Amino acid sequence: MGTTGEAGRAPGRWDSISAGLRLLVGWFSVAIAVLNLLTELDRAPERAYLLFHAVLLIGGALLIVVDPEAAGTGPVAGSTGGAVLIAGTLVSALPVNTAACCMSGFAVRHGYPFAFLARAEGGSWHLDSQHLLADLLFWGYAGLVVLVLVTLTRRITQHRGGAGG
Repeated sequence: MGTTGEAGRAPGRWDSISAGLRLLVGWFSVAIAVLNLLTELDRAPERAYLLFHAVLLIGGALLIVVDPEAAGTGPVAGSTGGAVLIAGTLVSALPVNTAACCMSGFAVRHGYPFAFLARAEGGSWHLDSQHLLADLLFWGYAGLVVLVLVTLTRRITQHRGGAGG
């Protein structure tokens, strides 16, 4: 007997592939976050890096634990999580970043937690794709946390409203 999905049908190939990728990314994120947090404990780490790895740990754990189809996330929760991803990346790119790590050869740097957009004084702009991907991962996981919180809040309020009426 196999596991059946929605409406009593067995999960298809694409359902299995997406679940496998979700689990791989989740476990990879948890492993990287734990290893980096352990190596940072013996020295005075930057707050941005601790926050990045904490969000990586929480987001990876949520990917492992929460099945989006079974969780029943609605369009409001999905759009809220997506808005956090987009708005977080764009808003963090506006102020000038003084981080010592990333693209230190440029006078003006933008992005949080990693500077991914920079330029020299009076020069042209430079985009670092690896730091941009790290920022997108950070804000994507922050959006996932918001998605889960919105879904849980919606369920709690529906449950209380349904039980009292």
